[in-house]
Amino acid sequence: MSFLALENINYTIGKNKLLRNINLNIEKGQLFSILGPSGAGKTTVLRIITGALNPDSGKVVLDKKVINDVPMEKRQIVMVYQSKQLFPHLTVLDNIQFGMKMKKYSQSYVDEKTVELTDFFNMKLHLNKYPSQLSGGQQQLVALMRALAVEPKVLLLDEPFTGLDNNLKIYIRDFILKIHKQFNITIVMITHDKEDAFIMSDKIAFMFEGEIILTEAPAYLCNKTNVNIVDNFLGDIILLEDGKIVFSDKIINIY
Repeated sequence: MSFLALENINYTIGKNKLLRNINLNIEKGQLFSILGPSGAGKTTVLRIITGALNPDSGKVVLDKKVINDVPMEKRQIVMVYQSKQLFPHLTVLDNIQFGMKMKKYSQSYVDEKTVELTDFFNMKLHLNKYPSQLSGGQQQLVALMRALAVEPKVLLLDEPFTGLDNNLKIYIRDFILKIHKQFNITIVMITHDKEDAFIMSDKIAFMFEGEIILTEAPAYLCNKTNVNIVDNFLGDIILLEDGKIVFSDKIINIY
């Protein structure tokens, strides 16, 4: 059974039907991407998962329990926004510890978790700095640390590479993959970048105009899907040996 599921989710604002019959099944420990162009409704899906929005109809199920009526702060789901949303008046240390202190974790736990995360992210030298004193990549790391500090069941990533140059993007991408492996956490990422989705994901859901059109593992997307909108979006993909593909004029490894 799926660890996180969306069942027949619909969401409308005024006359605009933003989500149409969304069904997703995400297994525990998966890195699951929702891939599609801007305006497809991807962020709306994440906000419904967090509880920031209530669907018109349908169910959000986490660990076999329907959580539609569970408030955001009790869902054990954390979202890292593309804007990072760090507290500018708090140091890196205080940003990391904010969620733990709000949940009234013991000081010993807060201290232990802080050391664990700062060691893992190699951020010891930056703990007394403020967000404005950090690079965009460092700010993204702090946002990830703050999210992981409260040990969520699900980590949601909203376009995590927005505003990063290519070198920083690769650096943060590698860190997210390390997080996934180290903490064995279920991650749902939305992106419009095909390369990132293929490199990182166990499964990809393709979303266009408020609908999920296809969900598949990257390894099975190296041939035509016979779904025109998906095939046109992906373009030509050439499968090579050892799990490598030629994609967007680059050779990448998807295994």
